Amino acid sequence: MDLFLFISVIVGLTFIFLYFVLQFDFKKKKLEVEEKRLELEKQKFEHEKECQDQGEKEL
Repeated sequence: MDLFLFISVIVGLTFIFLYFVLQFDFKKKKLEVEEKRLELEKQKFEHEKECQDQGEKEL
């Protein structure tokens, strides 16, 4: 009975550890995606600005 309890506690702690590791990884991935999105918006803004500047030069 003691061995069963010991194994159950170890398995439970393992799942708790994995939960926190996955949560940390999810937050890290979410930040990376947000940074990429901001970079793409910045590039889009710069591209629109360049197009607008070229349009003004043509006039």
